[in-house]
Amino acid sequence: MTQPAVADPRVRVPLSRPLPVRLEAELGKRIHFISPDVRDFEFVRGDEGIEALELTLVPDPTDSVAHLTDKINRVVEREVRVQRSWRPKVLWTSARRSEQWSDPLPEMERAGLVHAPGPGTMTFGDLMIRLVDHLDRQVRAIALGMPDSTEYRYPTLLPMDVLERQHYFESFPHFVMFVSRLHNDADNYETFLRRYREAGRRITPEIFSLCRDDRYCLPPTMCYHTFNQLAGTSVDRRVVTSRGKSFRFESRYESGLDRLWDFTIRETVFLGPEEYVVDARRRFLEAAFALVDQWGLAARCEVANDHFFGDASKDSVLSQRLMELKYELVVDVAEGRSIAVGSFNLHGSHFGEVFDISRDTGPSHTGCVGFGLERLAYAFVTQHGTDERNWPEAVRVGVAR
Repeated sequence: MTQPAVADPRVRVPLSRPLPVRLEAELGKRIHFISPDVRDFEFVRGDEGIEALELTLVPDPTDSVAHLTDKINRVVEREVRVQRSWRPKVLWTSARRSEQWSDPLPEMERAGLVHAPGPGTMTFGDLMIRLVDHLDRQVRAIALGMPDSTEYRYPTLLPMDVLERQHYFESFPHFVMFVSRLHNDADNYETFLRRYREAGRRITPEIFSLCRDDRYCLPPTMCYHTFNQLAGTSVDRRVVTSRGKSFRFESRYESGLDRLWDFTIRETVFLGPEEYVVDARRRFLEAAFALVDQWGLAARCEVANDHFFGDASKDSVLSQRLMELKYELVVDVAEGRSIAVGSFNLHGSHFGEVFDISRDTGPSHTGCVGFGLERLAYAFVTQHGTDERNWPEAVRVGVAR
């Protein structure tokens, strides 16, 4: 039975029992994945913890308050209350200290450096293209400076079974981007044209029933191309780097460059014995820290975890945190606001086993380093401004090439 729509754009959703304040951040990460109706939220604290959420809803929300309350409490009980709280563990801090920066995005748009065609997407102009390419050249040089390294350029489309093979859909269903196309049949094309014209030359939801091909998806990151390429092979020691488009739907893209739906990543994968992979990540970390100081950025590197979804999130987060399998390079962009521009990960033998990538002694160990290039460039402009004459000399010279 269809629930009546919510009329009031602000509603209070009570939790079934108070949630410890130490878990506030974990709940905050998940709110916008729970319902597209939630535009903003505030925690309502009581004597025993968080007692409710004050939600600001989008106009004409589709969920009823009762349904919204049920969904929030399900996620709280299943995924948040079971989490441990973690104090940030900082491994490294850059030479430059954080200052008070204002968001440069309005100025960037006025100057034509960027243009937002829609939520989660961004067009880059000449200066930003040159900045992204310069920053990427330097990260790429770290990867190709390592022994046994090579570079590949992968297609954007990723076969669906690559993600199925490693159970990606069970851990990250909230990020998935499917790809489809019209079924290649003359009758189907004629039906499509008729319905399209009848709908006033608009693509309506019914038209997607004419699509058939579901063998591909959009890649959430580039390393899956590498694992798929090397599946069923024997790898002693290898470093593979690539740059490509990746896609993650992260529920809320009102504005900004912090996290894009459609973004570019430079990713480097290490494969080999465990000690080789661990050492490769360490060497990449050290080189990246030196680069960040050369860029003159206020940044730090912290122990982090992925945003898993569902029943398995507790154990996965616990494992990543305790074993320090994931580090993030975090750059401040405003008072109290920072963005992760890079991650440095160890996977153990997981991908070696799943993709049958082996060594003489068993499955290969793997690790990877990824830099989100648009958000890295945005963080740089936030701290150094839009006038390239004020940028660090090394970057100014590199961008001018």
